[in-house]
Amino acid sequence: MKNYKLALISCLSFILTNNAVYSQTFLGLQHSNMSGIHQANLNPANIANSRHKLYINGLTAGVGFNNDYLKLNFPFPVMNLITGNVPNQYKTQSGSIDFQENWLQEDVNGKAKNFNLFLATRTPGVMYQISKGLTIGLQYKNTLNFQINNVAEPLARLARHGIDSSNGGITYSGPNNFTVGTTYGDNAFNININAYGELAGTIAKTIIKTDNILIKAGFTPKLLFGYATGYIKNNGMQIRAPGSDSIIFGKTDVEYGYTDPSFYEDISTINIDFLKNKALGKGFGYDIGGTFEYSPKSTEKITNKKNNYLFRAGISLLDAGNIKYSSGTKNTRIINNSGEKALLLDSNFARAWGNGEETGIRYTDSVMRTIFQIDTSSNSITTKMPTTINLQFDYNVFKIFYVGANLSQSLRDKRATGIRRPSYLTVIPRIETKLFEVALPMGLMNDYRNGRMGLFVRVGPVFVGSDNIIGQLKSNNIYGADFYFGISTGIPTKKASKKDDE
Repeated sequence: MKNYKLALISCLSFILTNNAVYSQTFLGLQHSNMSGIHQANLNPANIANSRHKLYINGLTAGVGFNNDYLKLNFPFPVMNLITGNVPNQYKTQSGSIDFQENWLQEDVNGKAKNFNLFLATRTPGVMYQISKGLTIGLQYKNTLNFQINNVAEPLARLARHGIDSSNGGITYSGPNNFTVGTTYGDNAFNININAYGELAGTIAKTIIKTDNILIKAGFTPKLLFGYATGYIKNNGMQIRAPGSDSIIFGKTDVEYGYTDPSFYEDISTINIDFLKNKALGKGFGYDIGGTFEYSPKSTEKITNKKNNYLFRAGISLLDAGNIKYSSGTKNTRIINNSGEKALLLDSNFARAWGNGEETGIRYTDSVMRTIFQIDTSSNSITTKMPTTINLQFDYNVFKIFYVGANLSQSLRDKRATGIRRPSYLTVIPRIETKLFEVALPMGLMNDYRNGRMGLFVRVGPVFVGSDNIIGQLKSNNIYGADFYFGISTGIPTKKASKKDDE
């Protein structure tokens, strides 16, 4: 049993360390007519006739994670954790939570699994309305994203349960067992980690204006600065364990690459000191969008005259482009197309790992190089941006009450090198005034798999929000959570005079 655990650790260590000794969020904020430059991150056309003459984003930050495999299944509502009303039977003698292993439950449905963790900041940012219908904006955004995509369910279960050979077989309970003598080949997965910045300039203009119709267009070119990246792409690995002393590798194709991993030790370098950092990668990206607004005279008495539309519909292409790292990169591809290769878990293997993890990894590395064909000829990494196509709709039901909707479809394959933003569909009812706003984004997230309900609240220049908080507080199950906050303010446009309206 011990040798199998060492084998699993050593194989993963070889893949991860050879040659070496993170969603969309801010939904409530970006749908608001009072959010200035933030509207450009959903559709750059939206700021063409903004409610602000000048708008400045002081600081906006968000963090979150989600997955579709493991859930925390508490025997009590999550709200009890926040309020401190956890029943005593679930506490230790010291008063802390007595976490039980069975609270962490699997979603076993035969589908590939995904995980996403992100940290994002936006600062500084400014928007200025040059003239009525013509607006420009400038902002700097940072993103740190870690994703595991398209993990075959058997591999996810193997990582969850580990290896048990106590009864002469390598297995765990439930479906998708991994047993002695069986070839294990359903183990594809992709891992991506990226830290990058965007210097984005937006120009938006009203191109058609009639008594009832307004059509706007916007474009946001971006300079992309890549601070660090890494990826692992397992295209397929066939494994068979004939007994307790060896692992047989069949057809294998695994590739990975990375830049200096020490960068991730201090994430403040992308959020605070970005001007001092030397970018390891550079690239170009863009957002582009168009918006249609309809404002019939027959509904003037029920709509908000300050926003001046009954409904608004838009389409946008977001985060197109890529970042190329051409210096300080390491790429490796591990290939076996020449029959079965054996990794012996003999006394030499056990002795190396018995002398410590570092010695074990070095020994395993040397052995694996005799088994596989190793290609390190590539000297650059190109990471793709999380490109999406977005459809937006906003209906002014009555005065300050609106109902919005947003469909976001990812255009990135889960096997791509780079960050992929999961697709979602949301409906966002909201009450919107100059000084106060509240919105309830709700819908299907994580590629339309999981229902979510969030909350966005703004009081003056200060706002807080989440795309996934209310459902979590009322539920026992947690697949993920996110949270964002910020402070932004601006100078409103002058109220149109009666003569102007005429």
